[in-house]
Amino acid sequence: MALFITCNSIAQNSIYGKVVNEDNEPVAYCSIGIKNSTIGTISDENGNYTLRIPFKTKDDIVFSSIGYKDLIKSSDQLIENSTVILEYNAISLDPVVINAKKMKEKVIGQKSKPMLTFSKMFDQNIPTIEQGTIFNVYQKTKLKSYNFHIIPSSKFKEITLKLNIYNINDHIPDKVLLSENIIYKTNNTGWQLVDLTAYHLIFNNLKQIAVTLQLVDYKPLEGVDFVFGISAKKSISDDLLFRYQNQGKWEKSKGVFIANLDISYDKNTEEEEILDNQMQPSNDPQMQSLINYYTHKEKSLKTNYGKNKNGKYIDIGDAKIYYETYGKGEPLLLLHGNNGSISDFYQQIPALAKHFKVIAIDTRGQGRSTDFTTSDYSYELFANDLHKVIQQLDLKNVNILGWSDGGNTGLMFSLKHPELVNKLITIGANIHPEGVKDDLIKIFQDQLSEQKGNQRLLRLMLNHPNLTTSELEKIKNPVLILAGSEDVIKEEHTKLIHESINHSELEIILNASHYIPFEQPKTLNKLVTKFLVKQ
Repeated sequence: MALFITCNSIAQNSIYGKVVNEDNEPVAYCSIGIKNSTIGTISDENGNYTLRIPFKTKDDIVFSSIGYKDLIKSSDQLIENSTVILEYNAISLDPVVINAKKMKEKVIGQKSKPMLTFSKMFDQNIPTIEQGTIFNVYQKTKLKSYNFHIIPSSKFKEITLKLNIYNINDHIPDKVLLSENIIYKTNNTGWQLVDLTAYHLIFNNLKQIAVTLQLVDYKPLEGVDFVFGISAKKSISDDLLFRYQNQGKWEKSKGVFIANLDISYDKNTEEEEILDNQMQPSNDPQMQSLINYYTHKEKSLKTNYGKNKNGKYIDIGDAKIYYETYGKGEPLLLLHGNNGSISDFYQQIPALAKHFKVIAIDTRGQGRSTDFTTSDYSYELFANDLHKVIQQLDLKNVNILGWSDGGNTGLMFSLKHPELVNKLITIGANIHPEGVKDDLIKIFQDQLSEQKGNQRLLRLMLNHPNLTTSELEKIKNPVLILAGSEDVIKEEHTKLIHESINHSELEIILNASHYIPFEQPKTLNKLVTKFLVKQ
């Protein structure tokens, strides 16, 4: 298919041609751009190209491809003869000597996809667009693979990407560090792995490199609009790269691709310490909180919690609820947060199971629990699910520990079934969406409007819960209300919940965010145990 970028509202001339080498072989994926403009195109796998240019342009048109010398043509020359012949160019990269001693292995970049992301979209009609990220590297570095994340809402049958690698000069990409094209095809979303071992990419004396992607071809799904984007996250550094075509200017913006490089590097303790310090997160509390979340989330998924061979399902009709049981004593139900799972309590389960019969539950449609419905979620629905689970387990009186959404469900359940609840602990709960800080609500609204993430879970947080203080006054069982001093739940909102429940205690945990179970597990476990065992 012909892919091109156009310059709207200007009279245009379409040039159809072919790029070949001195042996008359097609040059695939040759970049073609007009200097100092956003206009460009790229040849297809057979060397064919379509370029739409303003009639009166006098700017040079540059043909550039790895392994060949750049060629400059005028529009008049191309109109007269649109076949372009590129000369071979023996690229001489600086030789790199890697010592025979064993090299260290490391993954640099974003190792996991956080809950809060945004997307860098690609336009199928503009294959010349490059987008990517800057990476810090070691003095002697060998690239083994490049890994990146395609947003799950992407829709395509197959895409073909061109991967480019550059050195950095004056904070922007400069020279190409490749001797041949790296082409990657996929028909899947989510994490992607581009194996780089065959390209022998070993670099010397570079502090940074840029890795970018171009969408050079695609096959759409029948009857479905094409959508393709790469996951990214916000950061305080200008590490997101963008340019329209290879003769255009690079633009930088705050953020970073959800991508990483698997590398080997020579051991150099001093340099390693310096670079590792450069890779450390900033002092921004919100950024530090997110990084801590990603780290703990990755650790939790490596545990056996949430996938225990002794885990069981309870069929509640329109869903199957997965749960795991640990320890003996009074039943303590653990309810995780939005888009979470049982494994999120990996630092609580072993400690609390020493005192209680811990029953950790995956909420419907999350973790291992299934959901056969398509309607919007609500905390009333989750509370009803919990009631069915308690009935089938034949529990008469339970304690509940709910984190975030789990805390909201716990409050709802206590209102609906006070006779079944002994004590309730909430962590970062809210009683209406206005209790969440405005900047996070804005992120959720943007994700919803851009069709990113789990739309049902986003609508849940934006539209629910809707409890009133008068309803909270009806809760008579003891409640421990916890929140972090840096929580995404407004502190005045947390205090309002406390003031509205007569038999409640409040604890604002210092130097903690919304992720208390991850950040301060010992403090949390101690507070929970003390609250539950006291008479």
